[in-house]
Amino acid sequence: MMFVMKTIPFIFSLGFIFNLLHSIPTYGEESGSAKDVTARLEQLFEASKKVNLEGDEKQKAREVIENAMDWDKIAQVCLGAKQAKKNSGKNFEEFRNLLKDVITRTAFTRLDKFWQGNAKYKFEKIEVTGNNAKVPTKFFVKGEPFELEYYFSKKGSEWLIYDISYEEVRYSTNISQQIESFLREGDFTTLLSKLKKRRDDLIEATSKSKKT
Repeated sequence: MMFVMKTIPFIFSLGFIFNLLHSIPTYGEESGSAKDVTARLEQLFEASKKVNLEGDEKQKAREVIENAMDWDKIAQVCLGAKQAKKNSGKNFEEFRNLLKDVITRTAFTRLDKFWQGNAKYKFEKIEVTGNNAKVPTKFFVKGEPFELEYYFSKKGSEWLIYDISYEEVRYSTNISQQIESFLREGDFTTLLSKLKKRRDDLIEATSKSKKT
């Protein structure tokens, strides 16, 4: 998918959304909210290992990942406030659904491969402010460390991912800038057509890989 970094798997590279409100770190023993957030991430990491298994286990793993993302918020920030308002209703719903479909189909082709290098992780200082949270997570892959920061917002009783940063760079900024640049040259209908084409290409590629 044109908006997704190819070198880092979906759960680690998916990025979108607004600037985070100022966060206040939690120190010492984790608060209840911090435990809920890290439990959510651990659930996602385990699910990401199973996205290409066979049968019900694969489907359940993919649903866990899809349901952990705030797709409405992701779509809104990708479009920006002006375009989201201009293309509200059915247009926005179609954009959100296409974006979700393209991102997940792209990600599921390789997400589990990340763990094949015996990747390990540990959570750093967790920051929680009201209904927002940030979880810096240090990964070790083949002895090489790198850090990702996961941004959550609370929707009802659920903590959902809405952005990720790598080396202090928000993926949301990159994605929204790409879409903004595209919409200066093209229109919203063309953007939807490109997303549909990408989705159809992914479906076709998946179908061919199953036959070989």
